[in-house]
Amino acid sequence: LNRVGLYTRMVVLLRTKRLVAPLTRTHLNWILMAALYVPSKQSQREIKGVIFDMDGTLTVPVLDFQEMRRRLKIPKAEDILLSVLAMPPEQKAQAMQVIDEMEEEGSRRLVLQSGVLELLHWLAGKGLRRALVTRNSQKNVDVLTQVLHERKLANGDKFPLFAKEPFFSKVLTRDFQPCKPHPDPVFCICEHWSVDPANVMVVGDDKSDMTCGHQAGAVTTLLKNDNNLAYEKLADFAVKDLLDMRTLFS
Repeated sequence: LNRVGLYTRMVVLLRTKRLVAPLTRTHLNWILMAALYVPSKQSQREIKGVIFDMDGTLTVPVLDFQEMRRRLKIPKAEDILLSVLAMPPEQKAQAMQVIDEMEEEGSRRLVLQSGVLELLHWLAGKGLRRALVTRNSQKNVDVLTQVLHERKLANGDKFPLFAKEPFFSKVLTRDFQPCKPHPDPVFCICEHWSVDPANVMVVGDDKSDMTCGHQAGAVTTLLKNDNNLAYEKLADFAVKDLLDMRTLFS
């Protein structure tokens, strides 16, 4: 285990088990090992799983966030979802209705990014786990899954591994709190996989994706577009096309 992994296990234990008794010798050993262990560069880049964002990463961006900010009266400098979650209950409910309406409209125009299914199947063939962490709703995740399934069926036997296993072994929507950019979604996925964050890659197109991944100690990859080039400095890697990610695992 590396230092980040040991720390993660302590955090997950404290949060999920609600530990209130004095720490045992094992727990204290974990803390000591985390403080003393220095991982090698090779172990830091041994990727065992990939966590994908949804909007703008697996799907072509269709949501008009500028219009969403206008309708919600949220300044450009503020995070939309975090601002809404901090609103008083009645105002929050109204704001979420606006978001739901705009997301539902976006789901009707959902288009997969080029190479999505090919990349997911390639990762599955390499034995790499796949997960989805999005600030979208479960309803819209279901639309994505249906579109992926239809694309698979339309290609006959081209993606045989998905006849027996799902596209993603774990999915977290905005119902999981705290959401991105907080690192907890990555910690949750890593606990589910029994994998340390340093051995996981977070892929997204937004600042919140890169922040979430970095704060968890994961490797981050930015899917570049014309509107997010400023975030490239926050990422460990940057690609223009999803299929370009394959070169990162060679």
